[in-house]
Amino acid sequence: MHTGTLMNRRAALLKCEETWSHSDRVGYDAKPNPTKTGFIQFKDTAEWQQAYSELKAVLDTRENIPNKKERKAMRQTKAKASR
Repeated sequence: MHTGTLMNRRAALLKCEETWSHSDRVGYDAKPNPTKTGFIQFKDTAEWQQAYSELKAVLDTRENIPNKKERKAMRQTKAKASR
């Protein structure tokens, strides 16, 4: 799977609410069941924890490409060392 797709999945998982009991939906909706709906909505569910751990396992196998800030820090370190 493409790394960008994995990062989008990570962002979607992180947007989930923490718990049903702290949700603003309590008292208005029935507690959703991820096995019936197919959607993960709360981080305190076994489905969320499994999905996130599987995602992290895949991302841990990917090479880290430095971002702009990291590349700038590497250039500055290299420039200081060559002086």
